Amino acid sequence: MRTTRSLVLEVDTDEVLLGEPVTVRVRDRLQNPIEGVTVSSRRKAVRTDETGRCQLTFHAPGLWSLTATKSSEGELTYRPATALIRAVTRPAMAQRVRRIAACSE
Repeated sequence: MRTTRSLVLEVDTDEVLLGEPVTVRVRDRLQNPIEGVTVSSRRKAVRTDETGRCQLTFHAPGLWSLTATKSSEGELTYRPATALIRAVTRPAMAQRVRRIAACSE
């Protein structure tokens, strides 16, 4: 009997500075980490470790879509998951922080 598990893709933040690593965690709906999941963006793919974690570093600004996929293992299949992350330059991040500070005064 074939069983399908949905992957859950979690990202530290929804916005990351260019050149700074972002940690991604992949788990199932029961909070169990999933090892060997491929997390990919348009230009890069990495695999999760035994804790279900991996790191990606973006070198171009923009909105990036991350996709987590894992090949079937016997009778067990995995449903992919996606997440969005925005990669920004340091000046853009500083400008955003200044706008937030100005609005809160």
